[in-house]
Amino acid sequence: MTTPHIDLAGLMGGWVNFDTTATGIRSIDVREDADQLALSVAESAPGALEAHNALTATPLGDAGGDGPAVGFLAEARLGTRDVILCGYLNRGLLTIDVHTVHPDDQRVPNTMYRAHYYRPGLAQPSGPPEGALLP
Repeated sequence: MTTPHIDLAGLMGGWVNFDTTATGIRSIDVREDADQLALSVAESAPGALEAHNALTATPLGDAGGDGPAVGFLAEARLGTRDVILCGYLNRGLLTIDVHTVHPDDQRVPNTMYRAHYYRPGLAQPSGPPEGALLP
């Protein structure tokens, strides 16, 4: 039995959050590192400096094996939080579901958010994200 090959090219490059006012992951850079995905995550919070974290992700492909990557799965420690990132491509955009647990402080609830990312120069938001307050 042969091991399927997942083409990582569709995920490669820099991705920027459409919601410029959002806290959390503002941008993510995806590159290949020995048949794995290496993610460089930049995130921010109100009044905080941007933090950069490096982590490894597992590429995901369609059922059946060979073909382009359709997403990734990563589990990591970001600051004081344990996170699961489930990213997937949808019509040329990257959507990431972020699941967060605060093991060091049980009083902080577990959270989940979904954010949408574009590649600068390829797709630009035409206005604020749906539901965002206008300046």
